[in-house]
Amino acid sequence: MMERHTWARVSALVAGLMTLVALGVVVLPAPTAHAIVGGRRTSTAQAPWTVAINLWRQTNTYPRSGQFCGGTLVTPTKVVTAAHCVVDEAPTDLGAVAGRTDLRRHDGTLRKVTRVWIHPRFGRHLENDVAVLTLDAPMPATYTPLPIATASDTDPYRPGTRARVYGWGLLDYENHAANALRSAPLRVLPDRTCRRLNPDGDFDPRMHACANDPVTGAHHTEGDSGGPLVADGKLIGIVSWLANSNASTPTPGVYTRVSAFSREIADQLR
Repeated sequence: MMERHTWARVSALVAGLMTLVALGVVVLPAPTAHAIVGGRRTSTAQAPWTVAINLWRQTNTYPRSGQFCGGTLVTPTKVVTAAHCVVDEAPTDLGAVAGRTDLRRHDGTLRKVTRVWIHPRFGRHLENDVAVLTLDAPMPATYTPLPIATASDTDPYRPGTRARVYGWGLLDYENHAANALRSAPLRVLPDRTCRRLNPDGDFDPRMHACANDPVTGAHHTEGDSGGPLVADGKLIGIVSWLANSNASTPTPGVYTRVSAFSREIADQLR
């Protein structure tokens, strides 16, 4: 997840492991009772298309395999992630790991990244926050790719639609990182709600969607950037940043609206 407006480096999820590129801004945190930011433990067997984006030289380092962002396998050799995750990284420094539920283990399959496509109009306020990574070899068939939402897929973005987010991000606001993959059930929020919570105009319904759990306040967090928001069996969103929160709508997560970029993504999958 990226926070908005001012670029800065933030400390690693685990001290000494790595640094992340982040936007520094005051984001109003949801109260602890509403901040089930870690969700519940799941597995890559249940979400075989979820991959950890890492620095490949640290793939087998304890405790988190060099992970700093998430991604979604959309073909055996292509991973969709957020542009802000990789904009400042050389492709040769990147890797993608599938099938590693617990980042402390050495299982799963690592592939090096050979090419990074970043949306040409990606901006530092996280507009057009989408990237596609090309892997050096196909992932095994065990890791089933996830279809992407297209321009004709409007139902998954209707307010109230059930969706689910996946990632290895922070469990809380005390910088405790999840070692094992987690997921959280969310509801897609109305665009007007997202606009209200982003009065500076950063939320653009043409390229963004937002979601949370209105009861628990569950949402993505730092370290989940680039990971998938899934509904109706398709990738509908890419974890991008967090909106401001209030008592009635705690901390909605903002996602790149995949359907808005489906043609450009498809061009990268050929």
